[in-house]
Amino acid sequence: MKKIILLTGLFLVTSLSVQAQYYRYGVKAGGGFSKAVGSDAPSDQINHLAGIHGAFVFAYEFASRLSVQPELHFSRKGFTYDNYTLNTAAETALTGDLRLDYIELPLMIKLQKAALFVEAGPYMGYLLNVGNKVNIVSTDPSIDPPVVFGREDFSRDGFNSFDAGYAIGGGLMLESGFFLNVRHTASLRPFPKADLSQRNLVWQLSIGFLVPSRRPGNW
Repeated sequence: MKKIILLTGLFLVTSLSVQAQYYRYGVKAGGGFSKAVGSDAPSDQINHLAGIHGAFVFAYEFASRLSVQPELHFSRKGFTYDNYTLNTAAETALTGDLRLDYIELPLMIKLQKAALFVEAGPYMGYLLNVGNKVNIVSTDPSIDPPVVFGREDFSRDGFNSFDAGYAIGGGLMLESGFFLNVRHTASLRPFPKADLSQRNLVWQLSIGFLVPSRRPGNW
């Protein structure tokens, strides 16, 4: 009986130990570029805006080479108005940066082979803050330099609080726990409350660290 109890206890300890090896957690941070896309975001009037991001990461390997990775993200998105037409008759346009700060929850499925990995999954986001340095300027070609008529003030009330979309990416994971990640995210929802077709599009590059864990077997 004692042998059975000891063997059972050893089996449980071993099972829990192996199971714990599938869990990893850590952080990542980096920068990137974002812009608005859609029928109301013409590429010749909307430019990329540089931004930062950071995240807490939790990874669970549920099968060989496959893991699910929920993250808690802070992500700064937005774009730059480049003579974005405001009123054709009045010959006015918008210039300057519009910044949108989100807290996001991506849920990534990751496939890893040796040090390389690819990932994809959905995300949900909540708009925390809106910042802008946007001016209303003249587009009259006879006026050079353009006259600045004033500021265009954007408030958070003019934007949808919730965002949702998808993310795809890839990268390099080292045995030490350090990793490099390139990710592309695209929103499926317009961010203005007004009837405008404008969605977030982002490219991000980050470095991070996951607490290393031993994996059973060789890959």
